[in-house]
Amino acid sequence: MNPIDQGVLFILAGSLGFLLSRLSATGRLGAPVSFLNVWVALPGIFFVLYLSRGILSEDAGIATFSVGFTLVMLGLLVVVSRGMPSAVRGSVILSGAFVNAVNLPFPILQVTMGTYSYAATFAATISAIQIVAARVLQQRLGTGSGAGSQGPLARAAPLVALGAGVLFHYLVWPSAPSSDLLGYADLIENALIAVIFLHFGFALGKSLTEPGTLGLASWPFLTTALSRCVGGPLLALLLALPFGTGSPVYLQMVFVATMPPAIINTLISRVYGFDANSTARWTTVLTPLNTAEALVILYAMGGFH
Repeated sequence: MNPIDQGVLFILAGSLGFLLSRLSATGRLGAPVSFLNVWVALPGIFFVLYLSRGILSEDAGIATFSVGFTLVMLGLLVVVSRGMPSAVRGSVILSGAFVNAVNLPFPILQVTMGTYSYAATFAATISAIQIVAARVLQQRLGTGSGAGSQGPLARAAPLVALGAGVLFHYLVWPSAPSSDLLGYADLIENALIAVIFLHFGFALGKSLTEPGTLGLASWPFLTTALSRCVGGPLLALLLALPFGTGSPVYLQMVFVATMPPAIINTLISRVYGFDANSTARWTTVLTPLNTAEALVILYAMGGFH
């Protein structure tokens, strides 16, 4: 698919998801849409991508960048959030450190750069970190367990699919795949991204109804906003320098690091007893702001191909 067709498909999918969220007053559609995203689209996109690409020479550097970026953000947020109530503090740290690394950047990078291959390794790495970090935060902050256990499982599913994709790449994927095979893989990837964007639109629409417990002028929200709008982008611009300014890896790392808080942070906040309502509210507010900021930065660095 050409970039225009991809853009139209993804916009329609996101718009449909948003519309379904407004029509589903009882939230009945939430379960099937979430199931498709968590257990089909996300694992599927990682499986197909790594099936066709395997392990790249850049992956070790990207994983190192991702770990360094996330740990520095976590450390800074732990310090600046001192004095906040435990549940609120957990939400601030989650929202400030863990970005939307799949639902938004994959479709946008697919349209603007023609690939999200490097961003996928960033997403896989921070998913693994978040599984551990959320549990550690719960223990350190002393928050009670919330409802459900799908947060960690949802984060683990793409990692399992990634491993399976890499394994099958070296076992069954041809060394010189035909154009037809590559075309089918591209078609499947775009269809899965459309499902991911459908879920993103649905989750964004539902988050508009979440009654946030903290206002947008509160110190917890301002801390989260500053970390996402200023701290994250500046740190990424610095830490990604070894990739070479303007290189595809550099551009994708800075782009994903400027993304808004991950939608799944709300689910994880519920599981680990953080302030889930405020997490959802902050994500809704910061999503358009961070997305616009990331697009401006990507354009300024020559990332639109």
